[in-house]
Amino acid sequence: GIDDRLEIDQYEDKNFRDKAGSIAIRISKKKLTVYKFDENRILFPNIPLSESMPELCPQERFIEQVSLGICSGFLVGPRTLLTAGHCMATEKDCLNNQWVFGYKKDMTEFTKSQVYSCKSIKVQKSINTKEEFSDYALIELDRDVESYTPLKRRKIGRALLNTPVVIIGHPLGLPMKITDGATIKRMNDIERKTKFNSFKLRSNYFTANIDSYGGSSGAPVFNQKTGKVEGILILGAKDFIYNTDKECLESNNFSDSHLNVYEKVMRITKIPELKNL
Repeated sequence: GIDDRLEIDQYEDKNFRDKAGSIAIRISKKKLTVYKFDENRILFPNIPLSESMPELCPQERFIEQVSLGICSGFLVGPRTLLTAGHCMATEKDCLNNQWVFGYKKDMTEFTKSQVYSCKSIKVQKSINTKEEFSDYALIELDRDVESYTPLKRRKIGRALLNTPVVIIGHPLGLPMKITDGATIKRMNDIERKTKFNSFKLRSNYFTANIDSYGGSSGAPVFNQKTGKVEGILILGAKDFIYNTDKECLESNNFSDSHLNVYEKVMRITKIPELKNL
């Protein structure tokens, strides 16, 4: 279908715009520099996506914006961040990256209050086998986040098929985007080949036709009706395909049939460590 990504400040529903303060992007420390004349200013290279990924077709959306990071995450406590397990797999990942809140369109630098370090990985799981599916990490930040607003989340049960969902995150490491127009779907064509096993694994995740890209991993997926977090985006289809006529990469576009919906969302209720937060 169409690309439903919007700038967070363009979204009509204020309830979702207000959630942006609790959502962050993972950025390598090498890309962030404290301005020598003012320690409250954090600078970064303003290289547009068209230059950092020159193989993309010039018609791609947001190509003029700066791609800074890999992975998204969101707060579940004043200084506790939840992301995908594969986004923060080792202590080296913790040491070499920072989490930046409020990265939006037209920003050319950050303030010190937006940038946080990973103090420790409290728990991390990244398992994707025929027997088990689990992909999340809880991160302790170096201090409480000033913009923290508790995100309400589902605590029992599960959302039904066709429930409309919304994601807020940083696809392709770009400034924050919000995306709706998606619903929870049935098994795709791959899952249907092993229905019994897939049915068991789907107790930990669901699929939805979300317009996502690399960089969206770890982003919160909300129930559009309740505003509560239903899960974390974990996995998706291949982002780009090569257009032989244009000789460049363009976004991979699928129909909305459940059979080719490959975005997986780890259910928030399947993260036992959240019960203590």
